[in-house]
Amino acid sequence: MKALGTHIVCELSGCSTQALTDVDAVREMMVGAANASRATIMEVAFHRFEPQGVSGVVVLAESHISIHTWPETGYAAMDFYTCGDHTDPWLACEFAAKALSATSMLTTEVKRGIAQSSGTFTHVVTRDHETSTLSA
Repeated sequence: MKALGTHIVCELSGCSTQALTDVDAVREMMVGAANASRATIMEVAFHRFEPQGVSGVVVLAESHISIHTWPETGYAAMDFYTCGDHTDPWLACEFAAKALSATSMLTTEVKRGIAQSSGTFTHVVTRDHETSTLSA
């Protein structure tokens, strides 16, 4: 199965409240995650909400990674989408989980951009709801 990209949908629970609130720390973590995956960073945009929470995206030459945080619950919703053979979105996902001190990581991997004989494209879920308990 030849796919144009790999998309990981990631739910991080038990994260550090402080890490999820600090827009500069979240930005630094996301840039670190992109670098860990061997991706090429094109643009970075982040916003801190009042009274809490951060949303942001790192646009990559190979696609993007994004985050939305809920510090009051210790939760971060993340997407890691990369195209090409030289990147590994799993490395970015694992980097983020460690940097945010997550205690649990629920992931779903989707292979995207699979050409069909009709000339259309589809996607396939290749890892459905894989939960990892992480050590602090």
